[in-house]
Amino acid sequence: MIPIINRLSEKYSFNREINDERIKREKLLLPATDKGEIDFAFMSAFMKDVEHNILNTTLKVFKERVSVNKLKMGGVNWKNFLLRDLFPTLVAGKSKGLNHIEKSDSGISYLGATNQNNGVLCFVSREDKSTIQKGNCIAFIRNGEGSMGYSVYKAEDFIATSDMTFGYNNHLNRYTGTFITTIADWVRGKYNFGYKRSANRLSKEIITLPVDNDGSPDWEYMEDYMRNIESAHILTYLKMVQNDFAY
Repeated sequence: MIPIINRLSEKYSFNREINDERIKREKLLLPATDKGEIDFAFMSAFMKDVEHNILNTTLKVFKERVSVNKLKMGGVNWKNFLLRDLFPTLVAGKSKGLNHIEKSDSGISYLGATNQNNGVLCFVSREDKSTIQKGNCIAFIRNGEGSMGYSVYKAEDFIATSDMTFGYNNHLNRYTGTFITTIADWVRGKYNFGYKRSANRLSKEIITLPVDNDGSPDWEYMEDYMRNIESAHILTYLKMVQNDFAY
């Protein structure tokens, strides 16, 4: 019904606003049974067919993507990198804490010492623009019980506490970022409240990554690898949904 109802918007504007009385008088052209009643069965079957066609097209796309990505996989060499060399720009969070900022459900992500919700504690006002930091980076959690040593990839801009340090590299995207955070998290077992993840210790951490023939991080391999995993998971889900249609 939604596409048909939305067509009513063509009749209205700021000079002729919709109201309760006008909406009551509106008429919708819908499929009807032989008895003149709304044919809900037809509408449901029609939309299921549309959904099924879209699903089949999507399945084909992801099958092809998985096939292409698999061709790019294969043997790979690995090399150790100092975190400070991998991320030439390492900056700490700028916020002084939630007591100094107003919470807002429609605001910006506020990051803190947690590995839950991709590091997001809540959403806050954007008023203090000096504390807003750019996304497309990796957030390294340096404090917090149960969270110290973890890292998360952040795509969006954010405000964060000083318990986190953010690494920037021009090759980062959500695929290379999640590849690196998965490996970077292996270090979490070495830290505790007696041996904290200071900024200095963080910069000296070692991350082992796949490399190309020049010995540089193989960003293309990392991206292809994560795309392959993503496609495989989506493909599994879509097949499950497709099986539901069979019933």
